[in-house]
Amino acid sequence: MFSLEEAYNQAIRISRDIVEDIRFGRKLYLNPVEMYSNQICKYLNDDTNILTFLNSVQNKNPYMYSHPTNVAFISFIIGKWLNLNYLKLENLICTGLLHDIGKAKIKDSLLNKTDALTLEEMDKLKSHPVIGYKILDSVKLFDSEVLQGVLFHHERMDGTGYPLGIKGEKINLFSRIIAIADTFDAITAVKTYRKKNSPLKAVEEIQANSMNHLDPSICTIFVNRIIDYYNGREIRLSNEQVGNIVNINPIEITKPLVRYEDKLHDLSVERDIEIVEIL
Repeated sequence: MFSLEEAYNQAIRISRDIVEDIRFGRKLYLNPVEMYSNQICKYLNDDTNILTFLNSVQNKNPYMYSHPTNVAFISFIIGKWLNLNYLKLENLICTGLLHDIGKAKIKDSLLNKTDALTLEEMDKLKSHPVIGYKILDSVKLFDSEVLQGVLFHHERMDGTGYPLGIKGEKINLFSRIIAIADTFDAITAVKTYRKKNSPLKAVEEIQANSMNHLDPSICTIFVNRIIDYYNGREIRLSNEQVGNIVNINPIEITKPLVRYEDKLHDLSVERDIEIVEIL
């Protein structure tokens, strides 16, 4: 069995190889995706260790390769919290690793553009789920729930997503899980056009979006479990102090009760202080 670091690095290499094979027109070899999804599933009881590890490697690899890997691991954790069976978890990890495969057909200049996108550029970017679905459908290797997970991961519960604008239960389970994992990693990652945000900011946004865009029942489980994880964690604050989270208020997640310099500080009162990093 690989160590957690080895499994993660292997998944990064798989993501890189897939992107390069597509971009250079080489034969696409996707069997390793299934193999390493099985390896990741062996960490069934290590959700806390996985979250800690993902925090430690944040932004150490190019976003194009790290994002699908991170989404795969986070989706795996969510799937475990939902009590999915082993086969479902394997397929869910495959979906996470492959959900953005269509972006390999889009130029980096567009993916990394810092200025506002034109309508044409936006349409091109929004085409990546369909492109990814067609690529995977052509290889005849993955279950239909994986393909649907890739195709629908930008659909939203209220029908405002893309590419089809479907809503509610018509969106398959994998897509609803991937949407939450995708949101979490996208907000906490450094991108060319903005700095990274605190994981608590990502959790707060997911909670806010549970009212319309994201699956509310899955969001509730995710938010409650992730809050339990972050309680007690070491943090760095905007005033350069290092302390620990004592208690997270689910009503205002980014303003918890913290301890530093042997004193308790309520960030919902001391509102000029923010958590900038979880250590």
